[in-house]
Amino acid sequence: MKIKKIKTPEEYNTAVTYLEQIGDRDDFEDNPDLVAEFEFISDLVAIYEKANFQLEAGHPLEIIKLKMDSLGIIQKDLVPLIGSSGVVSDVFNQKRGLSKSMIRNFSTLLHIEQDILNTEYELKNKPVNKPVVSRVRAQFSFIKSTQKDMARAFSNRVRDNGLLFDIAC
Repeated sequence: MKIKKIKTPEEYNTAVTYLEQIGDRDDFEDNPDLVAEFEFISDLVAIYEKANFQLEAGHPLEIIKLKMDSLGIIQKDLVPLIGSSGVVSDVFNQKRGLSKSMIRNFSTLLHIEQDILNTEYELKNKPVNKPVVSRVRAQFSFIKSTQKDMARAFSNRVRDNGLLFDIAC
């Protein structure tokens, strides 16, 4: 095959077919010239693909599901790896994001690069932060009433005595 820059889809298809033929040969690994030719042509193919095929990053959970399907792993198998079945369900229903440890575990189990899984995605049904009435607030509610009582008593004293001292320090 004449080696040149790949410019058309036909040249691209020809180069990919040729790479497959080279890679399928029995003497491929034993022939350094063949390996060098394969690497050179694959670099040309990569340059053409980068210029002509815009690949978007996949959704981490879809990538995980595809890899699980190809390996025959089901969600139930992930419980010891991730946590409870509820956590696994929340992750796959996009109610909970992937933690760093989950990404590491998925990467190890499914042989996926961590960078691919470490992609931000939007969660569904984000929990709304509801205000929590704390016990502390309830325990100290007497302070408000005490402050009001003290202010009322002070106002009454000033009104009754007619005195208001202005003390400068």
